[in-house]
Amino acid sequence: MKSLTDAFIIAKRDLIELYRTPFRLAMMFIFPILIITLFGFMFPSTSSFNGVHIGIVNNDSGFSVNGQNLYLSNSFISLVKYNSTVTLNNYSSLSAAESALRSGTIDSIIYFPSNFTASVISQYPADVKLVTNPTSPTLQAYVSEKVSLASNVLSARILNGTVTQLNSELVNLPKINPQFIISPLIVSSVPILSGNYFDFIGPGLIMLLSMMAGLTALGSALSREKEDGTITAVFLSPIRTGSFLTGKMLSQLVRSLIQSAVVVILVILLFHMSFNGNILLTVAILILGIFGFLGLGLLATALTKDQETSQLLLNLIFFPMLFLSGVLYPLQELPGVIADIAKFLPLTYGVTAFRQVVIFNAPITAVWPSMLILFLFGAISLIIAVPVFLIKKSGGN
Repeated sequence: MKSLTDAFIIAKRDLIELYRTPFRLAMMFIFPILIITLFGFMFPSTSSFNGVHIGIVNNDSGFSVNGQNLYLSNSFISLVKYNSTVTLNNYSSLSAAESALRSGTIDSIIYFPSNFTASVISQYPADVKLVTNPTSPTLQAYVSEKVSLASNVLSARILNGTVTQLNSELVNLPKINPQFIISPLIVSSVPILSGNYFDFIGPGLIMLLSMMAGLTALGSALSREKEDGTITAVFLSPIRTGSFLTGKMLSQLVRSLIQSAVVVILVILLFHMSFNGNILLTVAILILGIFGFLGLGLLATALTKDQETSQLLLNLIFFPMLFLSGVLYPLQELPGVIADIAKFLPLTYGVTAFRQVVIFNAPITAVWPSMLILFLFGAISLIIAVPVFLIKKSGGN
């Protein structure tokens, strides 16, 4: 009980010190606001994608031609898959596919109605529904381009009579619907929810700022105390080292949650970011995100002798994760090898889980694996960092 009380004393001391330092207090709010404002006006660029998952809901009943069932939807699907890294996942219903899209399992949905092939045989345009994720315009544009290309190629085959099963049917028909000649296939793109690009980047930046609190803020605070000599005075007091470190962590947790609240309000008011998630689950992911990097920040501080060296090491850890964890760009946009590296970065799981909850209101059942990874990363890093920190302290460094 005394250790817990001492931890709260340390946390209170840190927060009071922050309050009494106007510049640091101001920077606590100015920095996240500056980051959000700068990135809020950036526009994404299109490029090649890897690892894109498209859900297929094929209700096409087909059409009997010369005793054989013809399914134009299968030809359409083959064209979408042709010469690309797209992975297709089949779903029995549109609702099941939409649930997968909301949970992040897939990136878009292609839906074929039951009369898809029959409409073409009857010379009426067949409608293909494309359900997209509006929070990632570059990914949405990539999928739309693939589906539109498949539609154009299959339309040309139908009109030119190169689809063997349809050739005799189309050539011998005396009347053709004019709209059918213009476009036998129509792709209707429907977003799963209303949104904009900041619905993608906003949650990523919020999670990034939370990570920075655990990684850089704790490390910088401990380095500063080492240089000022105040940490030595604390260790000479009756307060245990564990209580001291716990108090520092609690202090950073409070500061990070305040920063996150400010940023969330800012992006909602200024950039109209959607917020559809459960607040308690959102806070839980933020706390795990901070916790996941506390040990790493502590370890970096323990391994360095001064604040400047510590900051260089923390930057070396921070900047690769900024660009490789899905904060600024969809993970599918990364090259294959780089995308594999991203899977080993804890921030990747924090950003993914936070984005799915905030934007798509994903339940805990959809994000608990990512939350577990964040917790395990934080626990393991602390298990390694605390002994190293104590060894360095006992060695006088």
